[in-house]
Amino acid sequence: MMNRRQFITGAASLMLLTACGRNEPIHQPTPLKSITTKLRVTSVWRESLGSAARLDVPGLRVLEEEGKVFAAASSGQVASLSMQGASVWKMDTKSTLVAGPVLSPVAELILVGSTRGEVIALSAKTGEQRWRVALEAEVLSLATGSGRVFVRTSNGRVTSLDISDGHALWVLDHDLPSLSVRGVSAPVLVSNAMLLGWEDGIVEMVLQTNGERVWETRIALPRGRTDIERMVDVQSALLTDGARVYAAATQGKVVSMDLQSGSQSWTNDANTWVDMALGERRVFVIAEDDTIRAYASESGRGLWVQDALKYRRLSKAVAWGKQWMVTFDREGVMHVLDVTSGEMVARVEGAVSGGGIADAFAVTDKQLLVLDVAGNVSLWQAGAIG
Repeated sequence: MMNRRQFITGAASLMLLTACGRNEPIHQPTPLKSITTKLRVTSVWRESLGSAARLDVPGLRVLEEEGKVFAAASSGQVASLSMQGASVWKMDTKSTLVAGPVLSPVAELILVGSTRGEVIALSAKTGEQRWRVALEAEVLSLATGSGRVFVRTSNGRVTSLDISDGHALWVLDHDLPSLSVRGVSAPVLVSNAMLLGWEDGIVEMVLQTNGERVWETRIALPRGRTDIERMVDVQSALLTDGARVYAAATQGKVVSMDLQSGSQSWTNDANTWVDMALGERRVFVIAEDDTIRAYASESGRGLWVQDALKYRRLSKAVAWGKQWMVTFDREGVMHVLDVTSGEMVARVEGAVSGGGIADAFAVTDKQLLVLDVAGNVSLWQAGAIG
């Protein structure tokens, strides 16, 4: 996972980054202290999809469906693996990938997105290319549903494509601020609608059929004199438990909203640039300073704060079953926390390559799939000590 300054885009980014680098205090990562290991975490298998073409891959994912694992690397490789790590198929798209894969079970397609604005559809069974279309800007995230694929691009658009051949059905435009964070939270599909988080601090629900707005809520207001100070991107993935929506803005708040109306039920001050996680009636947030916080999902009450990993440049938070939350630091160390207390219960040095992870997905309460930024897929198993 990249430092937030490496994600910033915009016409004035070079000048602003230089100034930011001079003025922002340099924090040394908190040294790791010994912990009492209460959980054994072991590697089951590891498979490389090819060398990384780039490390800033906020939209790449790993997923599992009916015993098949699908993943993509920035180098252009897309692969299907068995849960035992055996290769089912591999496909070189000949493009630099930064988003996907996402699966359309009905169409039996895997879809990925590239820096050149391409959306590429592959057969989920064989990897054979079914269609490829080019949009106007880099693809940052994808979602599928209702016989469509919904594409977020870097020019502030959501485009709905027909899943059968990729032709455009509708386009939703949203004005972007002059400076924003590279990478966006993916559209989240709920019933016949879709949740979107925007770079100006707005969260909205729109209809999948035509992009018409159902509701809109602003969760953060730009403040300050400079463009960097005024950044309020909804960068972290939107979460929903079927009744509420949880969202966070950079330099803003963590907010719970009613799914049907968008009205806010609770808020907490916490700046975050990485994905939150939802599990066991808790919302897990990794703040900008890399402190990890747990809030009660219904009330927003703070439950615990873990600061042992402060300034270690953590990846996203991942809920692992009912007992654990996991994250990875920039040095490739896996950290597992108890969800009730925030206590560190396991640590794995060198779990992934340096640079951190692109994504992680809990297949079961004992198995965790991980995709690192270098394009390696690995499966991890949790077990009792002794």
